[in-house]
Amino acid sequence: MSWFKKRFGSHRPEKTPASDSPPELAAKLLEAEKFADQLDAYLLSDRLFWQISVETPLGTRQPKMTLGSLYERIQELNAHANELGANDRQRLATIERAWEEAQRRFPAQWQEKLRREFKSYMHNWTYFLEQRASNPERWAQDYKFEVRNRERARLILQILGPEAAADLAREYETVEETLDRPPEDA
Repeated sequence: MSWFKKRFGSHRPEKTPASDSPPELAAKLLEAEKFADQLDAYLLSDRLFWQISVETPLGTRQPKMTLGSLYERIQELNAHANELGANDRQRLATIERAWEEAQRRFPAQWQEKLRREFKSYMHNWTYFLEQRASNPERWAQDYKFEVRNRERARLILQILGPEAAADLAREYETVEETLDRPPEDA
């Protein structure tokens, strides 16, 4: 049983928990809670992308959980902490404790999942960069979507820290160098 479930019980109410925040932040908070609730099982599984389904004030959402996606939600919620109600700030603190506890309890799985996540994002970003020379229209049209892989890879490097990710940082920098060259030279 996960730390989160031990603290809050294994049965979540069917109806959406009351929130004292704007709907979009309430939805992000519910997603993060669902991620935190399944964090132990996720870390002990072989899957990198863990599909969840959660009822939010904005309807049913089905995000894919990774450590990076949970961290993104935590960071976004913290960035808007002044817009969260008091109850929701407490819920966010509980999610952050679950994050820290899982990292402490499963350090090897934690590192392995983050490294796999980084590799996945870099593979997709590199593929996109390779395609830009042969299809400039795609480069222009898909850039906004594809650049998310680059940003997520950078986020994973931040989570891992410089000592744990020196080899990954070198890989990231090597790929970044291709951005400094015109598409026909890449």
